[in-house]
Amino acid sequence: MKRYLTFMTFAFISLQTLVYASFAVYYGDVSPTNIDELSKFNLLILSPLVEENYIKELKSKNIIVVGYLSLATIGGWEPWAGEVPDSVIIGHWETWNERETDFSSPQWRDIVLNKAVPYILSKGFDGVFLDNLDYVDKYPEKREAMVELIKAIREKYPDIVIVANRGFSIAEEITPYVDYILFEDFITYYDFNGNKYKIYQDADLQWVLAQAEMLKKLKAKVLALSYADLDNEKQVEEFSKIVCKYAGEYGFEVYMADITLQRIGLNPCENFTKSQVPSSEAKIGEENKNICGSGAILLVIFLPRSLRELILR
Repeated sequence: MKRYLTFMTFAFISLQTLVYASFAVYYGDVSPTNIDELSKFNLLILSPLVEENYIKELKSKNIIVVGYLSLATIGGWEPWAGEVPDSVIIGHWETWNERETDFSSPQWRDIVLNKAVPYILSKGFDGVFLDNLDYVDKYPEKREAMVELIKAIREKYPDIVIVANRGFSIAEEITPYVDYILFEDFITYYDFNGNKYKIYQDADLQWVLAQAEMLKKLKAKVLALSYADLDNEKQVEEFSKIVCKYAGEYGFEVYMADITLQRIGLNPCENFTKSQVPSSEAKIGEENKNICGSGAILLVIFLPRSLRELILR
């Protein structure tokens, strides 16, 4: 026990030598031309199609790399798509031209647990990014099945890193089984009807902030994904100011990208000091004052799960 406490003390002291962690969501190709740019992040959410040698290279730089896995849709491009029978398909998602899967189906559960996750891990990924959890709101009768599926992933693969995308209506149930919750569309979003990037306003903004408050009360580790036109410098600056204001208030780490996620984005808070962007997180070290977010992420994610859970309580 004494040795354990000594390690804990050393771990937290070591935080003073670390910069704030950062993350990126990028589904484009990884190649020699952009791997250095990707290497500036501490956690990467990438396509499962990324070549193994690039995953290995990123991991050699102490970067956590997780692979994409939708728990409610199949696009046809996934290496496990051929395993999905028509009997599992229950709908069609027109926006991204994907088929909706019955995530309560034992067949789908088997594909996820014994085909998709193993494929991703076999390529060297540290874990999985679970997308489209909001489908529980479209199919509320399958809500419990989604929670059980996420729980099953954790139980079968106890030491992997799991990032869950949204799923606010089941956040309380799934938080014990995931390492992070990605808050996609945090403050800003892409309006597919108007083909414009926008900032949430009025009742919509209040709803977003209510979800942020809920996640904060759950003590979930949140990665906030905001959208903007990266070619529009004025918009990026405008969006960054308001996004970082709220991110600071809730202690969220932020990444800003365009809606395609085929282009490497940025940490929008790098240009704001702690005095400009209020944060609920304590400042750790002088070298960190130009970046907002959770300083503990980089250290905690490398610890054994049992120790991570104790720290994150």
